[in-house]
Order: sequence, then C-alpha cells, then structure tokens
Amino acid sequence: MSSRKKARLAFLSALILLFGCGIAASITISRFIRAAKWAAHSYEVQVGLGDLQTALSNAARTRTVYQNSGDETTLAEYPAMKRRVHNDLTQLRELVRDNPSQASLALQLDDIVLRRLELSDAAIEMRRAGPLDDPTQLRLSRENVNAVADFMDVTQRMMDEEEKLLGHRRELFGSLFFWVLFILGAGFVFAVVLLWIHFRLLSSELVERERMEESARRLSVRVLQLQDEERRKFSRELHDSLGQLLAVAKMHMTVLLEKNPHDELLKEIDQLLTDSVTETRTISHLLHPPLLDEVGIASAARWYAEGFAKRSGIEIVADIPDDLQRMSRPAELVLFRVLQESLTNIHRHSRSSRAEISLQTNTKGAILRIRDFGKGIPREMLQNFMSTGTNVGVGLAGMRERVREQGGHFDLQSDRNGTTITVIMPTAPAESSPPLTAPLPAD
Repeated sequence: MSSRKKARLAFLSALILLFGCGIAASITISRFIRAAKWAAHSYEVQVGLGDLQTALSNAARTRTVYQNSGDETTLAEYPAMKRRVHNDLTQLRELVRDNPSQASLALQLDDIVLRRLELSDAAIEMRRAGPLDDPTQLRLSRENVNAVADFMDVTQRMMDEEEKLLGHRRELFGSLFFWVLFILGAGFVFAVVLLWIHFRLLSSELVERERMEESARRLSVRVLQLQDEERRKFSRELHDSLGQLLAVAKMHMTVLLEKNPHDELLKEIDQLLTDSVTETRTISHLLHPPLLDEVGIASAARWYAEGFAKRSGIEIVADIPDDLQRMSRPAELVLFRVLQESLTNIHRHSRSSRAEISLQTNTKGAILRIRDFGKGIPREMLQNFMSTGTNVGVGLAGMRERVREQGGHFDLQSDRNGTTITVIMPTAPAESSPPLTAPLPAD
C-alpha cells in the first residue's frame, strides 16, 4: 500500500473514531443528564417532605396558641395553613407516584396528616365550647403525640428511601461522568495518534516528492550540461571537418575561377561555396560562440545580439560595457544561453519589433535583463509558471534551472505591455584552468 493510501486510511480512521466517540459521548451525556434529573427529583421529594412537616408544625402551633388563649384572632391564618398542608400533600403524591414503595408510604402519610388535622379541628371546636378539662386535654395530647410519632416515622422512612435512591443516583452520576471523560480522552488520544500517523505519512510523501523533484531538477540540469557539451563538440566537429572541407573547396574553386573568369557556372558554384562557408561558420558559432571562451560574455553577447538583429529584423538596443568583469565559465555560459533563449522566444512568440538588452555588474553580481514590447504572457500561464515552473515552455524552465544551479536568481515579469526577464548571477573569478575543449578559431 502506498504512503498516500496509508495516509488517507489513517485520516479516515481518525474521522470515524472521532464520530464514534461523539456518538458514545452523546449517549453517555444523555444518560448523565437523566441521572442528574433523577438526583434533582430526589432532592425535590426531600424538600416536599420538609415543606409538609413545616406546614403541619405551623398549623399545630396555631392550634396550641388558641387552646391556651382562647383568642379567635389567632385562628385567622389557620384555614390558609390547612390549605397549604393539603397542597403540599398533593404535590408530594405527584412527586412519588412513579415509585410504588414511596407512593404507598405517601398514602399512609396522607391518612396520618388527615388524622392530625381532624384532631386539631376537634381541639379547636372543644375550646370554643369552653376551657378544656384535664382528662380531655390529656386525651387529645396523647392522640396528637401518637399521630406525630406516626407522621415522623413515615416521613423518616420516605427520607431514608430518597437518600438511598440519591446515593445510587450519585454513584451512577459519578460513573457516567468518569465514562464521559474516559471516552472523550481516549477518543482524543487515538485521534491525535492517527492524525500524527497521517501527518508523518504525508510528510514522508512530501519528502519523497521533494527528493524526486530535486532528482528531476538535477537530471534536467545535467541534460542541459550534456547538451552544452554536445553543442560545443558538434560546433568543433562542424568547424574542423565540414568547415575545413568547404574552405579547401572554396580555394580550389578560386583557382579554377581565376583560370576561367568568364565561366558563369563556376561563378555560381563559387558563390554557393562562399555562402556555405559563411553559413557553416554561423551555425558553428551559434552552437557555441568561440568569443565566449576567448574574451567573455560581453563580446559574445554583443556579437549574438547584432547577428540576431540582422537575421530576425528585430531592433536590438544593447547596453553592454566593454570592461565587464570576467566570470566563471559556467556562469558566463548560463548568461549566454539565457540571452539566446530569450531572444529566440521574442522572435517566435512576442510579436515585438524591438527588444532591449542590459548586462551590468554591481555588489550583488552580474545582472542580465532582456525586455520586449510584445503581447506578454497570459496571467494564468505566468502564475502557473511561478508556482510550478510548467505550462509556459521548456525554454523558460530550462533557463530557471540553469540559473538556480549556479546559485543565481531568475525573475520573470510580464503584462500586456511586454515581458522582462531578469537574471542575477553571483560573480566569481574566471577559471584559471584551461578549458576542457580548446576554443574555436575565429577564422
């Protein structure tokens, strides 16, 4: 399985794991919320029991005050207190109706509360008839104490049941909280591990791609170097073999023409030989100009620009000083090839009738600038070339690779007013060692 497929699989696994953890966490959180609601429900039951007990105590206290004083004004709040007791009792029955044991105790509590209220009502009615005698008061007190004891017993049993439920729900609450944290933590850790694996796989693929691109770039540079070597070799062979043969043929034809000055055929052959010698020398010098090795880039650039202007009909304005510092042979060769390729592109594609060439030196190095005034390069193609180095042409990509190989900087600017190529090449002393191939004679 390739690194890209492994990276996709790791990333997909991380997404699936996160999705699964999200579902599990959602289910656990919903149960967590439900447990929290049940815990709140237990607290509500306990509060309801406390409210009922408080309401009964208030009613009993009012009845006792009236028994002792006989003042009817003390009974003004008594009916409201009874209604409050009934309301609290009804609310309590609603809270515990989902629990059979608590509902049964609530019914017992209902009977006890009604009995306590009946005792209070009976005591109030007897007091209205007159002061209570000791036996009657003792009997009422005994019955009321029994009712209170029964009430406290049932209330305590209900409290204990709710406390038991509350403890169970607290335990469930804590367990669910732990599992929520565990699921989220484990999911996060595994997702981070998978995403880290995904990152490593992508990084390794990126490193491999960069290595392959670097290998391709070096191969391209090597191909260009071999091309230059073959051009140099072919230029030498063309000059030394065909050029010399044509030169010998031209000398023999000159001798024949001197002996037969009126022979039109010999004159025509002599002219063809002259043109052939000139064309051979031109081709040889275009493949690799001897001036480049002998006197440097300045003379070779001026010679090529002048010849290009004659061959293409394009006006060339060249700003190339005579005292330009010599550079290393590879650097001068790169600058010459950039000039050569740039002028060829101007002639083929730009539709410009004029071009400017500037070659200067400063502290940064040698700066070669070639500008035309043609139609320019489309924006999309230019952006694609600047980002990927493709879809504009092999020549431009080759120029950029040549310049980069020598540690230089290649810049391409283009709009509807024309195109400008700028190359900054670090200057270095010219090589003192003899060239690999002897310079060509200038004839």
